[in-house]
Amino acid sequence: MTVNRRLFRGGALVLLSALFFACVKVPYTQRKQFNLLPDGLMRGIGAVSYTSMLSELAIARKGANNQAMKGVGNRIAKAADEDSYDWEFSLIRENETINAWCLPGGKIAVYTGLLPVVKNEAGLAFVMGHEVGHATAHHGAERLSQQLAVLGGIGALWLYLDEKTALNNEQRNLLIAALGVGVEVGVLLPFSRAHEKEADIIGMMYMAQAGYPPEESVKVWNRMQSASGGGNMPAFLSTHPSHQQRRENLREWLPMAQKRYTRNALPGNTLAQKWKASDFKSTGSSSNGSQGSGNTNTNQGSQNKGNAGVGGPPK
Repeated sequence: MTVNRRLFRGGALVLLSALFFACVKVPYTQRKQFNLLPDGLMRGIGAVSYTSMLSELAIARKGANNQAMKGVGNRIAKAADEDSYDWEFSLIRENETINAWCLPGGKIAVYTGLLPVVKNEAGLAFVMGHEVGHATAHHGAERLSQQLAVLGGIGALWLYLDEKTALNNEQRNLLIAALGVGVEVGVLLPFSRAHEKEADIIGMMYMAQAGYPPEESVKVWNRMQSASGGGNMPAFLSTHPSHQQRRENLREWLPMAQKRYTRNALPGNTLAQKWKASDFKSTGSSSNGSQGSGNTNTNQGSQNKGNAGVGGPPK
């Protein structure tokens, strides 16, 4: 079979799958979603990209913090109920980075610098729920669908996945950015803000379903704002809603989340302080949480006007 026929086959299959994915709705918000890429392809992209990214980072593979992070992550993943996902949770040893991110198929990373900000297991559950929400809402597929032309089209992407053709550094960076782990300025910004609002909503619902008090989600954003010095970047340079907007959006959905928590509350005190800043001495890492859209990052905010596609809770 010639390469051209392979490209045609791959492109045809992906386009046909889009007819199904165009009808999919985002969990809870029920926003209609149009994706050009089926979940199986996205899981493969997520797995390859995750391995590549972790190879360049310092991973904490043992210890109480790693165990706590994975325990919370697994509870949230169970609440998400996505059997097709091979969930992975990695703790990155960077104490100066207040951040977390997610790749398609449930590949999630949390930085140690985030732990003193979330403060307790319930706070961490919200962040993990937010990242799991990006995965189950297929945000990476939506973003990548918009960037296929930059990568060379659907056929080129299929060839890379089917034949394991290597991407050059520029193409790899574009792919990672399209999946939501990178800083971009351009037409994707308003869409990414909508994704962030959705991930907040879904994350709060997942944490409540997993047995964590959902009101802690609002308190987490209070602490995020304090950690960022209360400042926000200009709207045109940010993919994230402002801290105040995130709190208001969460409060709107809080009654629904509270009902789920009442039925599933975990035993014990998940609000007890588990991490504090003095536990994490500076390691000299320099990223300062600068990875952008699709992640939890205190260094990015916006005025976020006119975000289409994410409404309030159903009445």
